[in-house]
Amino acid sequence: MEHDHIKSNSHDHHKDPDAHVHFTVTAEELQQGHDSQIVVQQDEADKISVHLGFLQYKHRYEVRFSVADALGDDVTCEPRAYVKLEEISPSEGGGGHDLIINLLAHKEKLLSESLVLNSVYDERRRLTLVIRARVLGRGKGTPSLKDGIHCTGVEVDEDDMSDWQGF
Repeated sequence: MEHDHIKSNSHDHHKDPDAHVHFTVTAEELQQGHDSQIVVQQDEADKISVHLGFLQYKHRYEVRFSVADALGDDVTCEPRAYVKLEEISPSEGGGGHDLIINLLAHKEKLLSESLVLNSVYDERRRLTLVIRARVLGRGKGTPSLKDGIHCTGVEVDEDDMSDWQGF
């Protein structure tokens, strides 16, 4: 019985420059997908979204960013359970504030926390900051944090502290 011998050239595609897969990516997609900056965008006259990217469940973060506003130099903040305003100061150029907040990624998937800033001198002037992030669950990987975001600790559940292995 005679067999045809076929020589496979499966590795020869590396020699052909046209044999590569090419993806078309727009400049906007490239910037959105690989941007290492916190995205601050005006949603409404009194509402700003702050997009933090990916965070990790039960991790606490210090977040530094700036917003443009017309609240004046002195500002107060309403307290919240999972986001705390640590520091606020007028921006160097005026017309806004530099903020440092402390945030706990307390739930998995989409996280949205509001922080309301009020002008001390004019009670009608207020600004709602909507802090948004995608939170990776346990065992889902470690995210690359955007500039201005630093992990300051991990919250430990009482369930995690038990030595009991179960039945």
